[in-house]
Amino acid sequence: MKASLLAPESTGGDTARDGFGYQDAYVLQNLPLFLFQPAFSHVVSEATGDVEICYFGGGGLTVRTFIEAKGGAALSWGDFWKEIEQFKKVFDTSPAEFPRFVLVCRDFNSRTSPLVEMVGRVRGVGRSYDATSPMLTGSHEEIIAWGIEKGLSEEMMTFILGHVAFETYADESAQSAFQGELTKHLPSLDLRSSDIAAFRLMCLELVSRSSRQPVHRAEIEAALSKVLGRDASLWAQTPTPLHLDGRVPPFALGLDATAFNGPGRDCLSAEDWWRAQERLEEIGTFVRQSRQRAAVALSAKQRMSLACTLGFVFSATRGFILDVEHNGGRMRTDDHSQGVEQFFSVQTVQGAGAGAEGVATISFPTGMANDVTAGIAANLASGHALHLVSARAVDGIATMNKAVAETKAALVSFRSRHRLEVIHLFIKGPSHFAMMLGHRLNGVCRLQLYDWVAGRYVPTALLGD
Repeated sequence: MKASLLAPESTGGDTARDGFGYQDAYVLQNLPLFLFQPAFSHVVSEATGDVEICYFGGGGLTVRTFIEAKGGAALSWGDFWKEIEQFKKVFDTSPAEFPRFVLVCRDFNSRTSPLVEMVGRVRGVGRSYDATSPMLTGSHEEIIAWGIEKGLSEEMMTFILGHVAFETYADESAQSAFQGELTKHLPSLDLRSSDIAAFRLMCLELVSRSSRQPVHRAEIEAALSKVLGRDASLWAQTPTPLHLDGRVPPFALGLDATAFNGPGRDCLSAEDWWRAQERLEEIGTFVRQSRQRAAVALSAKQRMSLACTLGFVFSATRGFILDVEHNGGRMRTDDHSQGVEQFFSVQTVQGAGAGAEGVATISFPTGMANDVTAGIAANLASGHALHLVSARAVDGIATMNKAVAETKAALVSFRSRHRLEVIHLFIKGPSHFAMMLGHRLNGVCRLQLYDWVAGRYVPTALLGD
């Protein structure tokens, strides 16, 4: 039998909601943790489980952590396994939607606590081992053998190891614990005790109606901004981090950019780049819809095309602010200071043809025109060209803004003068320049980017409609 919103195990809790202060306390205490998690979207109670913590999953999918919170006496052996069996039923019904399950109890009895402790150990210190480590795989085998000895199936034990967590929770200290969680997960907030108490009361009101309708991140953040008052602008400047280094962890927002930064990126197709942009645009839409904060924290340690694409997707015209880390320093696009000294020298080449495509190169501190000529088609090599060259370095945000402004103006003028529909754009410079430039590349035309891979330029992302 499949799990359903209309099943007795789903609707029974809603009917008896008045007695369930325990799960409310659990949700309330963990709201600071949820706000710390970039992908957190909303929380709902008494849907399929006692509590579902919902996250952005991409592709229209909401990924849910399914929580059963039991505040009474320790569950009997039979009741314990009824909960696990319900987890398994939900997982089998919708595995992509429900990948994580948590059983929260005041305590576990002597029969179930050995399993709880073993799973907790492999999830705790076990994380320090590689997934293929014999130490870890051996521990998994021991847990499975323990279950089989108790008459449980290998399938069920494997499911627990892959998807189920156990947590002990006492709600008696929930009020004082809320302040500790706020300090732990959102340390940048400097709230007085009275402000924390006010925020907690506002959150309590939100949580208390979570069985009737979801409580969204935006509502929680709005409550926090109200409490912050004049200091709300400081919270508004706090960026949402975007993970780009390898596989995206649970509860994070990001893109596994390994292929787009690696030596094999010359084998990526135009569709691969389009799908990456689509994923990033989905993230951008979620960020804008789920919080008032517009800043996105990015590492500029990317290859040129990906850096430019990131800036373009999280653009100024879409309301984003970039908080860019580069070699230990940070630059933000809401700092509009600009230098006065000219950054680039500009050279234009009148092409032999009258095609709708042209070539633009941006290089500093060394030139690149010869490499570009050798790497593009003959019709482009003889067409209109724009070359921006500088011997200067970007030594701060004012210089960066000047370089970006000059580049944008030159590209717009180049496109307008020759009525171009596509500009083939080659960038040789620091990656944070490419990212900041991408942030301002609206209103130019379609831009075909290139990366230098294995001694030649290869086409990568196509930006614009």
